[in-house]
Amino acid sequence: SNPRMTIPIIGNGDITSADRCHEAFDRYGVDGVMIGRGCIGRPWIFREVKRYLQTGEPLPPEPFAWYLDVLKQQILQSVERLDERRGILHIRRHLAATPLFKGIPDFKPTRVAMLRAETVSELFAIMDAIPAPTAE
Repeated sequence: SNPRMTIPIIGNGDITSADRCHEAFDRYGVDGVMIGRGCIGRPWIFREVKRYLQTGEPLPPEPFAWYLDVLKQQILQSVERLDERRGILHIRRHLAATPLFKGIPDFKPTRVAMLRAETVSELFAIMDAIPAPTAE
């Protein structure tokens, strides 16, 4: 131990929820965390983690439409940054990974259609037709 030097410990890996982030701080004593794959398909994780770290309370779930809007914003940002074709190709990975559509019966054809969409308008039309999942 060198009293002249402090090195922060950053937790990285498997930070996939506010609970996992909190566990990294409490159980492992990290000074900070990095979220990588945990945000793929869940861009709202940062908001959830921030709230949990500030208050110790989880955020109540938002309406299904709110999550769809967040994904749409992410799609538009990807297209703006790259172009429509490359932006949609890039975002497919996020759409395939999102847990948002779990619990929707017979969703596979819709998922396939989303992943095959070639334009933003085509993708948004598919997303707008998705029913909210039923609570289990």
